[in-house]
Amino acid sequence: MLRPISIRPLLTQVIFTRSILTLILLTFLITGCSSTSLVYNNANWLIRSKIDDYFPLSDRQQLQLKADIGSVLQWHRQRELVEYSDLIIQFNEQYADGLTKTEINFFYDQLSSTRIRLVEESIPTASQFLSTASVEQIDYYDQISTEKRTQKAKKLNASSEQFADENFARFIENMEQWFGGFNENQRSQLRIISDARPDNRQYWLKLSKLRQQEFSKLLRSRPSKEKIEQYLYDRFVGLSRIDVEEDDIRHKVRLYWLNSLSSIDKIIVTKQRNYFISRTSDYSSDFLQLSNQLNTSLIPSNQK
Repeated sequence: MLRPISIRPLLTQVIFTRSILTLILLTFLITGCSSTSLVYNNANWLIRSKIDDYFPLSDRQQLQLKADIGSVLQWHRQRELVEYSDLIIQFNEQYADGLTKTEINFFYDQLSSTRIRLVEESIPTASQFLSTASVEQIDYYDQISTEKRTQKAKKLNASSEQFADENFARFIENMEQWFGGFNENQRSQLRIISDARPDNRQYWLKLSKLRQQEFSKLLRSRPSKEKIEQYLYDRFVGLSRIDVEEDDIRHKVRLYWLNSLSSIDKIIVTKQRNYFISRTSDYSSDFLQLSNQLNTSLIPSNQK
């Protein structure tokens, strides 16, 4: 799920809607943190903490999730981190002299593939846990989700001007994290890019409520693990639950980011480009090191 060409640090970006699957996947997205190894090596605990925020876990569930998440993390470290490292290297090689829209589309699709693989690997763990959720846990999930959505709705009442200002403040902060400082002329151009972002606040808030109700209804029907697994697959992999309006909005958002990345590429100077490449190269090295740590630990002691 790495997105090295993303403007925002990944730990703060939630690609999926706020379901339990989101919480299980969230802490895999560790780039943008001060210490990749520190966060990754504590990912199991962090993920369970996020789940516990929505579904207060019993001791038995804690133990089962610890084992199941550990298996997913082992797969992720052994199989995916090398892919992420290679993708960063490939991206940086092409990014050194600028990117065409065709190249941006290619990397966008590659990153989508990493997301799908992570979802597919995580679905059995999510399904196993959700099949054990009690009525009290489901009630708590509904309560917390509603409270968080209400808090978010208050923020969405901001005027279009205030929303644009807050959006740009976050945008430029993250841009500077990846590229360094910008001069006034660059900031003016970046403001134009930021203001062009589609404002779908009310739509996503409405969809969030509908998805929560659908998800809660499913859990309250006491479905089998297999039925939950199929629901999660349809929703996050097959995307069969996306209607025409949602598909159109997602398409427009993708076009916005593809066009924005192309525009940003024309604004930055060589020093800023090199700064970005240096930062992402560090992550590439971190991912390889983390992967090698696991591979070393898997070697029998008599062969070390």
